[in-house]
Amino acid sequence: MSGTKCPQCDVELKKCLIQQNYSMVMCPNLACSYPFNERDALSSTVYTKDSEILDAAKKRLRQEEQKDGGES
Repeated sequence: MSGTKCPQCDVELKKCLIQQNYSMVMCPNLACSYPFNERDALSSTVYTKDSEILDAAKKRLRQEEQKDGGES
């Protein structure tokens, strides 16, 4: 979603996985309610490829390992 800005607060939009292979594009700004304050919030639901999900999971795991000092 890089580069796509929220139409209400101009923060970069993120995908949030809501079901296997389906994400909702939403604003991560807690003070903003986009897309939930839109008439058709379901139009923000998008198909998400397995590879994109796995890449995000790997990135999150690497960040956790760095934070924990690499301990298992």
